[in-house]
Amino acid sequence: MQFDVAFQGVTLFGVGVRFYSVMILAGLVAGIILAHREAKRLGENPDHVLNIAVIGSAFGLIGARLYHVIDLWSYYSQNPLQIFAFRSGGIGIFGAIAGAALALVLYVWWVNRRARAGRGKPIRALRWFDIGAPAFLLGQAVGRWGNFFNKELFGPETTLPWGIPIYDAGANFPWDATTTARYHPLFLYESLLSLLGVVVLLWAGRKLGRRLRQGDILFFYFIWYALERSALEFLRSDNWRLGAVPVAHIVSAALIAVALAALFLWRNRPPYLESRPGAPPAPSAPGGGDAASRSRAAQRRASRRALAPNSDSAHPDDPAD
Repeated sequence: MQFDVAFQGVTLFGVGVRFYSVMILAGLVAGIILAHREAKRLGENPDHVLNIAVIGSAFGLIGARLYHVIDLWSYYSQNPLQIFAFRSGGIGIFGAIAGAALALVLYVWWVNRRARAGRGKPIRALRWFDIGAPAFLLGQAVGRWGNFFNKELFGPETTLPWGIPIYDAGANFPWDATTTARYHPLFLYESLLSLLGVVVLLWAGRKLGRRLRQGDILFFYFIWYALERSALEFLRSDNWRLGAVPVAHIVSAALIAVALAALFLWRNRPPYLESRPGAPPAPSAPGGGDAASRSRAAQRRASRRALAPNSDSAHPDDPAD
C-alpha cells in the first residue's frame, strides 16, 4: 500500500487551519475532560480545571516554543521572525512541561491569596499536579499526531510492516526520503506509550490511592515519560545534543532523579485521598475502606456490646464455678 501525507490542513472561509494545530487542540480538550473527572473523583472543585487549562496552555506553549528555539538557535538567530511562526510546528515537550508547571504554581498561589482574603477556598498544588499529570499525558498522546501531518518525528528506515513512506518530505524530515523507503513512526510509538502511561497513572490513583501521598502521581508521570522519551531518543537523528549526549537524556535523567528522591525521601506530604479543607471527602474505592475507619467502627461496636445488658453474665458477687 502506498500513500502520501500530503495534507497538512484545510481552508475554511479563507482561513488556513493546519491539522497540527487541530491535534494540539484535540489533546487539550481530551486533557480537560479527564482532569474534570479526576477533580470530581478526588473531591476537588472542577471549576478550577478550565482556568488552569487556559493559563497552562499559554505558559506551556511559550515554554515549548522556547525549548525548540534554543534547540535550533543557529537557525532562529538568522531568522528571528520565524520564532513566532507557531503554526509551522516546532515545540519541545519538556519546555511545555516546565511552562505548564509554572502556570499551575502561579494559579494556586493566586487562589490561595484570594482565600486568605476570605474569597474562596484554598487549594493544594500537589493535589492539582496529581490531577493534571494523567490529563497532560493524555494531551501528549493525542497531540503527537500533529507530527504525522507535519511529517515530523520519524525514525530511520525500517522494513517493519507499520513503517510509513514519506514523499515530498520537506524541511521537517531529517532523513533522505526515497519513494521506496519506509520509516519508524516515532510519533506513533510515543502516542501509544503515552496512552499506556495514562492507564497506569489512573490505575495507580484508584488501586493504590490509600498508600500514596499527594504528588506521587506527578512523580510517577516524571518517571514514565522520562523512560519513554529516553528509549525513543535512540531512534532520532535530529535531536538536540550537548556533545554526543542528547539533551532529552539529560533532562530525563534529572526528572527521574527528582521523582525518586521525592518518592522515597519526601514522605511527610498529605495523603493522596485527603481532600482540601471544607471539601467533601474523596470517595472510597469500591469494596474497599479505610483500615483506620474500619478499626474505629469495630471499637464502637465493641463498646456498645460491653454496655448492653447481658442476662447470661455472672454477677460480680456470685461465686465462681
